[in-house]
Amino acid sequence: MKSISIALASLLFASFVGAEDMGEINNTLAGKPIALTSGSNPVAVAPRSSGEVRKPPVHANKTNSSVHDTSAIAQAGTVAPGPGPAAPAKEGPSEIVEQNKDENKDKNSDQPVEDKPKEVVFKEMVVTGDVERDSHYTSPSTRVNRAQIELQNAQTTEEVLKYQPSLQIRQRYVGDPNGVLGIRGADMFSTARNMVYADGLPLHNFLQASFNGAPRWSLVGPNEIDAVDIVYGPFSAEYSGNSIGGVVNIKTRMPRKQEFYFESSLFIQPYKLYGPDQGTFIGDRQYVSYGNRIQDRFTVFLAYNRLEAQSHPQSYFIDNTGLFDVPGGAPVSGGVRTPDTRGTPSIIYGDTGPEKVHTHLFKGKFGYDITTDVQAIFTVAYEDRTRSQNRPRNYVSDITGQPFWGGAAPACCDTAGNASLDGTRFDVVQRGFGGSQDKRETLNLGLQLRGALTPNWNIDTTISHFDVLKDIRATAFFNKNDPANTGAGQLQDFKKFNWLNADLKLSTPALFGYEKISLLGGYHFDQYNLSFRQYSLIDYATLTRGGLQANRNNDGRTSTQAMFAQAAYRFYPAWDITVGARQEWWSASNGIVGSTSVPDRDVSALSPKVSLGYEPGPWKLRYSFGRAHRFPVIAELFQSLSSPTSIITANALLRPENGVHHNFMVEYALPKGYIRVNVFRDDIKDAIQQVLTASGVLTSSAFQNIDETSTTGVELIFDQRRILGSKFDFMFNGTWMNAKVDKGPVISFTESTGTPANFDLTGKQRIRLPHWRANFFTTYHATDAWDISLSGRYTSDSFNDLDNRDHVNNVFGSQSDFFFMDFKTSYRFKLQNGLKSRVSFGITNLNNDKAFVFHPYPQRTYLVEAAFSY
Repeated sequence: MKSISIALASLLFASFVGAEDMGEINNTLAGKPIALTSGSNPVAVAPRSSGEVRKPPVHANKTNSSVHDTSAIAQAGTVAPGPGPAAPAKEGPSEIVEQNKDENKDKNSDQPVEDKPKEVVFKEMVVTGDVERDSHYTSPSTRVNRAQIELQNAQTTEEVLKYQPSLQIRQRYVGDPNGVLGIRGADMFSTARNMVYADGLPLHNFLQASFNGAPRWSLVGPNEIDAVDIVYGPFSAEYSGNSIGGVVNIKTRMPRKQEFYFESSLFIQPYKLYGPDQGTFIGDRQYVSYGNRIQDRFTVFLAYNRLEAQSHPQSYFIDNTGLFDVPGGAPVSGGVRTPDTRGTPSIIYGDTGPEKVHTHLFKGKFGYDITTDVQAIFTVAYEDRTRSQNRPRNYVSDITGQPFWGGAAPACCDTAGNASLDGTRFDVVQRGFGGSQDKRETLNLGLQLRGALTPNWNIDTTISHFDVLKDIRATAFFNKNDPANTGAGQLQDFKKFNWLNADLKLSTPALFGYEKISLLGGYHFDQYNLSFRQYSLIDYATLTRGGLQANRNNDGRTSTQAMFAQAAYRFYPAWDITVGARQEWWSASNGIVGSTSVPDRDVSALSPKVSLGYEPGPWKLRYSFGRAHRFPVIAELFQSLSSPTSIITANALLRPENGVHHNFMVEYALPKGYIRVNVFRDDIKDAIQQVLTASGVLTSSAFQNIDETSTTGVELIFDQRRILGSKFDFMFNGTWMNAKVDKGPVISFTESTGTPANFDLTGKQRIRLPHWRANFFTTYHATDAWDISLSGRYTSDSFNDLDNRDHVNNVFGSQSDFFFMDFKTSYRFKLQNGLKSRVSFGITNLNNDKAFVFHPYPQRTYLVEAAFSY
């Protein structure tokens, strides 16, 4: 049997470079006890029967402070720290049903305790499988559990993370395709500094960068998720330098027996901001899944997730190039006077109108137990997504009451204007009122093999392939109601847009049988391909293509190979040290930028890691060090884009980012919770930044390296379940952070008014990185079937302009401060014939705070939700 397992592993390893599949695997295997490892920590999994949910036993040689009770995590809804390196776990399984644990049992016992399920309603529906605890003990980490997800207003996968420390997601509306993620010193537009995985399959999008480089969150339905681990910083050799900010590991569920699940929700947002910009925007979502385990060997999971949503307007047409009280221009009415972020008197004369999104996700996961110790899972996910924005609104009218559509964009420094509002002249740019639409179809494939090859060696192998079957983005130059409309526009076509990833990880909890040393090692390969074309549109309504725009054709390929190893040594009962390294070979080839070929490149780098831990009694202290090299992604190197309002220029000569990172953690274990402080410092040379060189009606930006940047931060987490024996759970986290440019170039910059305003970047604050972030989440468990939650998120304001001269807050274009409070209550009940149900009511942004992340955030939104399980 072992020889068969080893042969299968060898075959899978040999097929990495040419494989076109992608996959995921469940952490739990049927049959006899096995040891699963991620990183260098074993997790014992005991035999189970269908429907059982098990928890790893406490390591016998660990103090009780180093392991947090799993059921406490489930009920508190936050995060326990990952276990430190430990000797192999003794066999001693304990059965649990999450959230139903007998509260009278001693949570601090070194030995596993039996969990006695109580009669409850519906809660067993939300925790469906083993949840593997984070094993990247060299890095600070937090966790979101299934129980916490049910307490949140979370309609999409990215919303699951929104209360986690030192983290921000720019979700402008439910279903936003550009839900970019920022962790610690990686701002929301530094998308290549964060990694996102679902069961080992990459969701991070290293084909794009900046605002459109969001992870492909919609490839995972939020109801699939059992738990999410957020691992902060590049302190594990398992991950590349793209983990500078952090890594999000999503663990989805696999069925234990036959099951059906259905959920439907409706959300409504009344909205009002500038002048006529008001309305009520409605969305709905449906999720259905079926799962079964057949003959205790085959597992099948099928799911469909549908989302239809309508957003409030995302952008506004504004003349901030300078207003002039001089005669002339067509008299108009209806504009909105406002300062821009730099204090320039401006007029808003329209908005882009609501965006409509439709998403259909079809997903299947098929598992097969090759042996009682090794399981393979094949995953296939097909997504069909459309987005349209075809109702831009014109706020200004001429003296006859007809919309005034304006004219061409003015030349630089023009002191005139084609319109006059109460004697003030300004420009209405005609090409801004066109609509836009996107159509995207993607296919995600994966294959994963995971389990115990021998009693002492474990394998975790994944091959994944993501392919964009179709991705077109069309923009009209004129509004359909404009008499001057000819149907002209442009169309962007991502003709080839895919990636291939492969990982092989082998680990042992006791190297050569020596229980004080554990080892993880492996190999990684990835390849990203891009072929982009931009066409003229003859007719936007029918998407009739015209000629190919020769200066907007981009092609390229990047690939990386890496070898990594990480070993932990427990040299005293309360001490451990971990040493690791990652050697990477990166290349960029076949590059074409604007129809011009660029030379191929090859770079290699070594990234060492060290972590030292000490755990006396209820305390945990750990210092982690890591060097990380973040290579440019394909969009930064090759993808130059243009639209009627912006130009983005790629840079094929970008140098890799080179960072040195530190984290010192102090933690104290509480009976049903913990308190933790992290102090972190990042120093990065050659940071890659999209630099704005001209603002105004037409913005211009380009990617370039910044000499030296640094981030210093302090993070506090407090998590307490059942405070003072009450029915309340409470979580709070807060972060203070200072991110700045220590040494930078002189930036050539032209203001919106046409004034040259070159500046030295040295000493400036990093953009989109606030000094303060804080979150709280409190839950009152009124009964076993009824929960009430109140939560809040605060972020201080930050700069959006590299020269830090944007000082006006809470206006369009600003990175404003905000404080959003959320509310949700859920009631669970049983129906006849074993059917279980949950009904929920929630309010997001309860206090209706009006805030901006350049674009306006959603205002108060009402949610109703119902779920059924059988």
